Amino acid sequence: MEALQSYGETTLVTVEMKNKDKRLVINPVFQPIFDDSLGCHRYYINFGGRGSGKSYATSIALVQLTYSKFKHKILYLRQTMASSEDSTVADIRQAIEDLGLAGDFRYKAGLFTNKRTGSTITFKGIRSSGNNSAKLKSLSGITTLVIEEAEELESFEEFSKIDESIREKGKPLKVMLVFNPTSSASSWIHKEWFDNGVPKIEREHDTHFMHTTYRDNLNNLDEGTVQMYEDLKERKPIYYQNVILAKWTTETEGRIYEGWGHYEEMEDEGDVWYGMDFGYGGKDRTSLIKINHFEGVYYVSEIFSKAKVTPRQMLTLMRKAGVPFNATIFGDYAMPLMLREIYDGGYRGIRKCLAKGKVEDGIIKVQNKRITIVGDDESHLMKGYLTWATNKKGLLTHEPDELAALRYGILSKVPNKNPKRAKPRAAIRTQKKGFI
Repeated sequence: MEALQSYGETTLVTVEMKNKDKRLVINPVFQPIFDDSLGCHRYYINFGGRGSGKSYATSIALVQLTYSKFKHKILYLRQTMASSEDSTVADIRQAIEDLGLAGDFRYKAGLFTNKRTGSTITFKGIRSSGNNSAKLKSLSGITTLVIEEAEELESFEEFSKIDESIREKGKPLKVMLVFNPTSSASSWIHKEWFDNGVPKIEREHDTHFMHTTYRDNLNNLDEGTVQMYEDLKERKPIYYQNVILAKWTTETEGRIYEGWGHYEEMEDEGDVWYGMDFGYGGKDRTSLIKINHFEGVYYVSEIFSKAKVTPRQMLTLMRKAGVPFNATIFGDYAMPLMLREIYDGGYRGIRKCLAKGKVEDGIIKVQNKRITIVGDDESHLMKGYLTWATNKKGLLTHEPDELAALRYGILSKVPNKNPKRAKPRAAIRTQKKGFI
């Protein structure tokens, strides 16, 4: 095997394939992942679009790392082991073959072993079944962690538990996140490593950022593939910007709601009432949304939205938020016991919402309202508004609890036509929209 070499601005590696020499072009932006020194960075944020070569370059680098004097133990993670078999395992197998090293490796049950060095590449699923996390803590001695399709991880907390297990002493330790950017509003990766789509300067001491698109990989793509990507510019512009050019976005293709405004605060009130949705367990949240109808606009704000809230905790949250005991509150009547708990807790204005029934019909009605979100742009309500969309088949996905509460409230009451007349004094902000 010939080691990775640099020639001017292009990094090349000679590989053998079916008894023929082939010159494989590796984008020099990927050079950091080939580093094998004790002083290397810990984190490698490898984000790129379709056809950018990010996964293949990573596979080439990892195969080479198995020949290191440090005898690396490499762990490859994806959401499930089934998805690993279809992608990451196949990528490593292809890299081994392209490097002409098939004789040095054996593979069995999710484990490649370099027979010459003893180094290993292990594949695991983050989820063992359903929503159950796999038991990854039992893995010891891992020096290199690669999370392919890293956006599949649901939270920083989930990532941190895995990250903290990479602590082998006296060896270079690397954590590589390989992914295509999604919506910045819902991404824990963006919150941790980016600011408005730009890598955080304060993370440069421990993180290498690598951004690539198909334009950086033209030497390895056929003309038909390149033309296919180019054609998407006009046909599917949002998809092209986000998936092909790998830009962080506040736009989501197939979004349910668009065109809402945003105020940081609103001091004056018109006709005020509330919508409420109850969590059914797990990650479902109990959400209370305040609705302030003023001069034909619904100004909506998140009072709270929390998972695993008991009736007593719910009442405490309402009291701390200053919700009047005589407030009109329209709640999800699928849980009559919760409605009763709130009523007995002093909120005698709680009642069944009138917006149940076919969700699609309710959505159309809400889409025709003039709505402005008031409050923190990091709220669950704002995130739900920016990211709730249909799936690839055009079908509705799970409605965010905050938007359900909003829908229950807005569609359950005809606003008072004679509210207090006063102009809002808060300055309106430009709506977050587009690519960053």
